[in-house]
Amino acid sequence: MTRNEFFEIAKTKTVKFGKAAWDYIKLAKMELIVLVAALIVDLVSKSIVEHTMTVGRTKVLIPNFLQLTFIYNPLAAFGSAFGLDKLIGRTATRIIFIVITFVAVGIFGYFMYRNRGKNKVERLAFALIISGAIGNLVDRIFIGEVRDFIEIVYFGLDLGKLGTSFAIFNIADAALVVGVILFLVYILFLHKEPQAEEVADGTSVAADGADAEQAATAENTAEPDNTETPQAVDADNPESPEVTDVPESAAAEKSEENT
Repeated sequence: MTRNEFFEIAKTKTVKFGKAAWDYIKLAKMELIVLVAALIVDLVSKSIVEHTMTVGRTKVLIPNFLQLTFIYNPLAAFGSAFGLDKLIGRTATRIIFIVITFVAVGIFGYFMYRNRGKNKVERLAFALIISGAIGNLVDRIFIGEVRDFIEIVYFGLDLGKLGTSFAIFNIADAALVVGVILFLVYILFLHKEPQAEEVADGTSVAADGADAEQAATAENTAEPDNTETPQAVDADNPESPEVTDVPESAAAEKSEENT
């Protein structure tokens, strides 16, 4: 392959990819806007809190309900690592979470692409899940920990093991949760099985075909009506076929003609 041929092939593939990407963007404007917007809000809010609050500081927004508490979370969403940090250490746990996040983003990105132009709830769910995953992925890669700051207080109550407040989280965590909820709503209430419709249509077509075949078979097997009107025997013609049943009126007329 020459250099010119290589560049020509690369140019053709680039143009083809660009056209396909533009066609997808036109069909997926809603989910792409939501994905980018949620990601920007997450990263900007983290940066603002990080530069305006010290670690561990709390700022009350709604008394006994909502407050900001800035922390660095080395674990997964809502401060959970499923015990991996105790088994393999935080560094290995962080690497595992990064790998899992890349795989999850790829899988959900593929499904979002495959469902372009289809149900809006499903597409919105994929967009929120992907944006939340990317938001925390950025923190794990470049900071090593996730910046959390949203804290919901249980109206001043102490709920024992649950404590006095919910686990501190961020916008990315909220996007993930909302995305999962929307996806479950779609699966449980909005999703329609296309295979069921195809099977029903196929059954109907098969039934119609069976009826047509049965009718054709019945028509082919029906005996044709070959009944012919018996002819009178010509007495002058000895080679005339012999007919046993000759109507009396025809015989009388033939006798008159002979006399």
